[in-house]
Amino acid sequence: MSETLYRKYRPKNFSEIIGQVHIVRTLSNSIKNNRVGQAYLFTGPRGTGKTSIARILAKTINCENLSDAIPCEKCEACKIITAGKSLDIIEIDAASNTGVDNIRELKETVALSNASLKYKVYIIDEVHMLSTGAFNALLKTLEEPPAHVVFILATTEIHKVPETILSRCQRFDFARLPIGNIIEKLALIAKAEKVKIESKALEMIAISAEGGMRDAESLLGQIISLEDKNITLKEVEEILGTADKKTAEIIAEMIFKKNSSGAISKINELLENGYDLEVFNKSLINYLRQLMIIKIDSNLKKYFSSEMTSERLEKMEELSKGAELSIIISSINLFLEAQSKISSFILPQLPLEIAIIKATQTFPTKKIEYEIETPKIPLPPSGEGARRADEGETSLDKKNISSNKTEKKEDSKLLITNCKLQEDNVNTNIDLSTIKSNWQKLLIDIRPYNHSLSALLSNCQPTKTEKNIITLGTPYSFYCERLNDKTNRLTVEQVFSKILKSEIKINIELDKNLVLKKEAEPIKKSEQNSLLTDALEIMGGKVVEE
Repeated sequence: MSETLYRKYRPKNFSEIIGQVHIVRTLSNSIKNNRVGQAYLFTGPRGTGKTSIARILAKTINCENLSDAIPCEKCEACKIITAGKSLDIIEIDAASNTGVDNIRELKETVALSNASLKYKVYIIDEVHMLSTGAFNALLKTLEEPPAHVVFILATTEIHKVPETILSRCQRFDFARLPIGNIIEKLALIAKAEKVKIESKALEMIAISAEGGMRDAESLLGQIISLEDKNITLKEVEEILGTADKKTAEIIAEMIFKKNSSGAISKINELLENGYDLEVFNKSLINYLRQLMIIKIDSNLKKYFSSEMTSERLEKMEELSKGAELSIIISSINLFLEAQSKISSFILPQLPLEIAIIKATQTFPTKKIEYEIETPKIPLPPSGEGARRADEGETSLDKKNISSNKTEKKEDSKLLITNCKLQEDNVNTNIDLSTIKSNWQKLLIDIRPYNHSLSALLSNCQPTKTEKNIITLGTPYSFYCERLNDKTNRLTVEQVFSKILKSEIKINIELDKNLVLKKEAEPIKKSEQNSLLTDALEIMGGKVVEE
């Protein structure tokens, strides 16, 4: 069985480590100054070198002929550690040994003398998988470890490690490796394996690894085993089932240039060539996000510059200058919405096509506004006194309202003015017969201001009066609620006050036993449309034409 690339080309000393410069420098200096700690905690994404550096650290502190923090590779300690045969280097997979009994066994072996090396090193991988009891048992050992023992804990989920453990370790945070570093290492491996591979293909592998060296080496090994000794970008894309980031860049540029046809063609080309549209859409969303960040502040590119080459970064900065921020943000939202629909649609390309069309086309929209109409009360003859309704004067706020009096003047606005009534004309004792005799006039006069109110009042009946307060009864709770609306009630009071030449107030009462008396009047053909409009306004309906 052939050895995997990431094992075959695993770094043997700190000088061979790619990336993680700050960690290598700190550990090297501590070894040079003879300040080796007893507990280290390595945390970071998978495949970023945590285990590799742990093994190098174990070998370096045990090397018999150490020079400038670089192991000699020739002494007996270096040889047995490199071969993985040392009894003093114990690697534990916490995912498989989670129980307290496993850690208690470790605690018993810690006290034993070293077999041959200067330091006994325990490397516990995925330490966050330990149980609570196991963590407590480990804590006791970390508090008072023997001088000849060094612990190196590694985890990808630091938030699951108890604070009591963290406080007893020297913590090192591993970052995702820059794409340039990964490409550099892959190129060296390809050369050693005598494989010719296009630089763009190496870049695609590095991008797919998402900052993990081990993942990149595994992908390269997979591609080498499936292909010949001359690997092209197209072959890598077919094997990985992903589209080049260049395609995301092209489609983004087409969106900003309103080229919906070209962008849709690209999407369908990807589908025909067997690419996974869900994976590609994630790449496109990430590209648009990066554009958005650069558009806001070009200095923010430092947060993702490690994910791409300098050439791509320059192209992205150039593209961001000609793109509007609002278009970028709306495009991100559209493709985020499309992401969840790709797998569930019969045509997986359809959600992306719709997103592209929405991002590149401008659709006319008709804004519909609903306003409560308020009647216009003309000014009474000059010289009359005035006061507010709640202080003796009836008033309406000044508003522009639509006039439905004639179909030819739908957009005309009526200016609302104050209704000023003289105190001498205010009749504080309005009898019921006067109200009833003017009821039909109210239904007609109020219609130009609010059709629905006319229809509502036709289902009411004056029942009593007390001074200037008129009580209206209705057997329907719906009408009672609508007429008790502050604006509607004020409108009725204003119009009726004008008719009666007196300031009046209305009171709406629900009377289930009330029998409405309506005169049988023929409905004029010209009024049918108006009545239909009233009904629609009240019930919230609309006319459907067949």
